[in-house]
Amino acid sequence: MATSSLSAADEFPAAAIARAQTGDERALEDLIRAYQGRIARFVIAQTGERHDYEDLCQTIFIKMALALPKLKVPATFEAWLFRIARNVCIDHLRHRRWWQRLFVAFEPDHESIAAEAIAMDRRDAELERALARLPDGDRELIDLARDGRRSHRELARLTNLSVGALKSRLFRARIRLKQLIADGGSPNES
Repeated sequence: MATSSLSAADEFPAAAIARAQTGDERALEDLIRAYQGRIARFVIAQTGERHDYEDLCQTIFIKMALALPKLKVPATFEAWLFRIARNVCIDHLRHRRWWQRLFVAFEPDHESIAAEAIAMDRRDAELERALARLPDGDRELIDLARDGRRSHRELARLTNLSVGALKSRLFRARIRLKQLIADGGSPNES
Protein backbone atom coordinates (compact mmCIF):
# COMPACT_ATOMS: atom_id res chain seq x y z
CA MET A 1 0.00 0.00 0.00
CA ALA A 2 1.38 3.41 -0.92
CA THR A 3 1.53 5.83 1.98
CA SER A 4 0.18 8.65 -0.17
CA SER A 5 -3.18 6.87 -0.41
CA LEU A 6 -3.65 7.05 3.36
CA SER A 7 -7.26 7.85 4.22
CA ALA A 8 -8.47 9.72 7.27
CA ALA A 9 -9.85 6.50 8.75
CA ASP A 10 -6.50 4.67 8.58
CA GLU A 11 -3.98 4.90 11.38
CA PHE A 12 -0.45 5.76 10.36
CA PRO A 13 1.93 3.20 11.84
CA ALA A 14 3.48 4.36 15.07
CA ALA A 15 6.70 2.67 13.95
CA ALA A 16 7.07 5.12 11.03
CA ILE A 17 6.58 8.04 13.39
CA ALA A 18 9.11 6.56 15.81
CA ARG A 19 11.65 6.09 12.97
CA ALA A 20 11.11 9.67 11.83
CA GLN A 21 11.65 10.86 15.40
CA THR A 22 15.10 9.23 15.40
CA GLY A 23 16.10 10.99 12.19
CA ASP A 24 15.11 8.44 9.54
CA GLU A 25 14.71 10.71 6.49
CA ARG A 26 12.74 8.11 4.51
CA ALA A 27 10.18 7.81 7.33
CA LEU A 28 9.97 11.61 7.53
CA GLU A 29 9.37 11.82 3.78
CA ASP A 30 6.68 9.13 4.09
CA LEU A 31 4.93 11.15 6.81
CA ILE A 32 5.03 14.29 4.70
CA ARG A 33 3.74 12.43 1.63
CA ALA A 34 0.95 10.85 3.66
CA TYR A 35 -0.28 14.17 5.05
CA GLN A 36 0.63 16.73 2.39
CA GLY A 37 -2.73 16.63 0.61
CA ARG A 38 -4.78 16.93 3.79
CA ILE A 39 -2.56 19.69 5.15
CA ALA A 40 -2.78 21.58 1.83
CA ARG A 41 -6.58 21.35 1.85
CA PHE A 42 -6.65 22.44 5.50
CA VAL A 43 -4.42 25.45 4.76
CA ILE A 44 -6.53 26.53 1.77
CA ALA A 45 -9.72 26.15 3.83
CA GLN A 46 -8.28 28.16 6.72
CA THR A 47 -6.71 30.98 4.70
CA GLY A 48 -9.06 31.09 1.73
CA GLU A 49 -6.08 31.46 -0.57
CA ARG A 50 -4.54 29.15 -3.11
CA HIS A 51 -1.45 31.20 -3.88
CA ASP A 52 0.18 31.02 -0.41
CA TYR A 53 -0.62 27.44 0.52
CA GLU A 54 2.62 25.88 -0.77
CA ASP A 55 4.78 28.22 1.33
CA LEU A 56 2.56 27.66 4.35
CA CYS A 57 2.67 23.88 3.90
CA GLN A 58 6.45 24.00 3.67
CA THR A 59 6.57 26.01 6.91
CA ILE A 60 4.26 23.49 8.60
CA PHE A 61 6.34 20.49 7.58
CA ILE A 62 9.60 22.20 8.57
CA LYS A 63 8.13 22.92 12.01
CA MET A 64 6.90 19.32 12.17
CA ALA A 65 10.34 17.93 11.29
CA LEU A 66 12.10 20.13 13.83
CA ALA A 67 9.66 19.36 16.67
CA LEU A 68 8.98 15.68 15.88
CA PRO A 69 11.73 14.34 18.18
CA LYS A 70 9.95 16.04 21.10
CA LEU A 71 6.56 14.40 20.39
CA LYS A 72 6.03 12.12 23.38
CA VAL A 73 2.90 10.23 22.29
CA PRO A 74 3.02 9.09 18.65
CA ALA A 75 -0.71 8.30 18.78
CA THR A 76 -1.36 12.05 18.98
CA PHE A 77 0.71 12.77 15.86
CA GLU A 78 -2.20 13.75 13.63
CA ALA A 79 -3.75 16.11 16.16
CA TRP A 80 -0.32 17.57 16.89
CA LEU A 81 0.39 18.11 13.17
CA PHE A 82 -2.95 19.82 12.59
CA ARG A 83 -2.33 22.03 15.64
CA ILE A 84 0.94 23.14 14.03
CA ALA A 85 -0.93 23.78 10.76
CA ARG A 86 -3.63 25.76 12.54
CA ASN A 87 -1.06 27.92 14.33
CA VAL A 88 0.83 28.61 11.09
CA CYS A 89 -2.44 29.63 9.40
CA ILE A 90 -3.40 31.90 12.30
CA ASP A 91 0.01 33.58 12.19
CA HIS A 92 -0.31 34.03 8.43
CA LEU A 93 -3.81 35.53 8.69
CA ARG A 94 -2.73 37.92 11.44
CA HIS A 95 0.24 39.03 9.36
CA ARG A 96 -1.97 39.46 6.28
CA ARG A 97 -4.53 41.53 8.22
CA TRP A 98 -1.74 43.69 9.62
CA TRP A 99 -0.39 44.36 6.13
CA GLN A 100 -3.85 45.09 4.76
CA ARG A 101 -4.51 47.63 7.49
CA LEU A 102 -1.09 49.18 7.02
CA PHE A 103 -1.32 49.64 3.27
CA VAL A 104 -5.00 50.49 2.74
CA ALA A 105 -5.84 54.17 2.56
CA PHE A 106 -8.41 55.05 5.18
CA GLU A 107 -11.53 56.92 4.29
CA PRO A 108 -14.30 57.91 6.70
CA ASP A 109 -16.35 54.79 5.94
CA HIS A 110 -13.29 52.59 6.57
CA GLU A 111 -13.11 53.58 10.23
CA SER A 112 -15.92 51.19 11.20
CA ILE A 113 -14.21 48.38 9.25
CA ALA A 114 -10.91 49.08 11.01
CA ALA A 115 -12.68 49.10 14.39
CA GLU A 116 -14.26 45.72 13.59
CA ALA A 117 -10.86 44.31 12.56
CA ILE A 118 -9.28 45.55 15.79
CA ALA A 119 -12.13 44.01 17.81
CA MET A 120 -11.68 40.74 15.91
CA ASP A 121 -7.93 40.78 16.59
CA ARG A 122 -8.64 41.31 20.28
CA ARG A 123 -11.10 38.39 20.31
CA ASP A 124 -8.54 36.22 18.51
CA ALA A 125 -5.88 37.24 21.02
CA GLU A 126 -8.22 36.55 23.95
CA LEU A 127 -9.04 33.13 22.53
CA GLU A 128 -5.37 32.29 21.98
CA ARG A 129 -4.46 33.42 25.52
CA ALA A 130 -7.28 31.35 26.96
CA LEU A 131 -6.31 28.31 24.85
CA ALA A 132 -2.72 28.62 26.06
CA ARG A 133 -3.94 28.51 29.68
CA LEU A 134 -5.95 25.30 29.20
CA PRO A 135 -4.43 22.01 30.31
CA ASP A 136 -2.77 20.17 27.39
CA GLY A 137 -5.50 17.53 27.15
CA ASP A 138 -8.29 20.11 26.99
CA ARG A 139 -6.40 22.23 24.46
CA GLU A 140 -5.81 19.17 22.26
CA LEU A 141 -9.50 18.22 22.31
CA ILE A 142 -10.59 21.74 21.41
CA ASP A 143 -7.98 21.98 18.65
CA LEU A 144 -9.13 18.68 17.16
CA ALA A 145 -12.80 19.64 17.29
CA ARG A 146 -12.34 23.28 16.35
CA ASP A 147 -12.72 23.00 12.60
CA GLY A 148 -15.89 20.90 12.94
CA ARG A 149 -14.82 18.44 10.26
CA ARG A 150 -14.37 15.39 12.42
CA SER A 151 -17.19 13.33 13.88
CA HIS A 152 -17.21 12.44 17.55
CA ARG A 153 -16.30 8.90 16.53
CA GLU A 154 -13.20 10.13 14.65
CA LEU A 155 -12.21 12.35 17.56
CA ALA A 156 -12.64 9.44 19.97
CA ARG A 157 -10.39 7.28 17.78
CA LEU A 158 -7.72 9.98 17.59
CA THR A 159 -7.73 10.49 21.36
CA ASN A 160 -8.16 6.84 22.40
CA LEU A 161 -11.36 7.67 24.28
CA SER A 162 -14.85 6.25 24.10
CA VAL A 163 -17.35 8.49 22.32
CA GLY A 164 -19.14 9.17 25.62
CA ALA A 165 -15.91 10.06 27.41
CA LEU A 166 -14.87 12.28 24.52
CA LYS A 167 -18.18 14.19 24.56
CA SER A 168 -17.94 14.68 28.31
CA ARG A 169 -14.29 15.84 28.23
CA LEU A 170 -14.93 18.11 25.25
CA PHE A 171 -17.94 19.67 27.00
CA ARG A 172 -15.87 20.32 30.15
CA ALA A 173 -12.96 21.69 28.07
CA ARG A 174 -15.28 24.14 26.30
CA ILE A 175 -16.72 25.28 29.65
CA ARG A 176 -13.16 25.88 30.97
CA LEU A 177 -12.29 27.79 27.80
CA LYS A 178 -15.37 30.01 28.13
CA GLN A 179 -14.46 30.69 31.78
CA LEU A 180 -10.91 31.61 30.83
CA ILE A 181 -12.13 33.97 28.10
CA ALA A 182 -14.58 35.57 30.52
CA ASP A 183 -11.78 35.93 33.10
CA GLY A 184 -9.46 37.49 30.51
CA GLY A 185 -7.33 34.37 30.04
CA SER A 186 -6.35 34.05 33.71
CA PRO A 187 -6.70 30.66 35.38
CA ASN A 188 -9.88 30.01 37.34
CA GLU A 189 -9.00 30.04 41.05
CA SER A 190 -11.95 28.00 42.31
